Amino acid sequence: MSKCKGCGAEVQWIKTPSGKAMPLDMQRQTIVTLEGQVVSGFTSHFATCPNDNNFRKGAN
Repeated sequence: MSKCKGCGAEVQWIKTPSGKAMPLDMQRQTIVTLEGQVVSGFTSHFATCPNDNNFRKGAN
């Protein structure tokens, strides 16, 4: 595990299908899809980091 450089939260990293690295929050989430399937997974840390603007391309 590693820590987010923006907020210090523990994150885990995955590779997306396009080969890019994506940080994930550590807590597993359970959601229900629009089709009614129950699935388990993780939330992208980009969606929850209070300092996410520091990591966007073109951000000053």
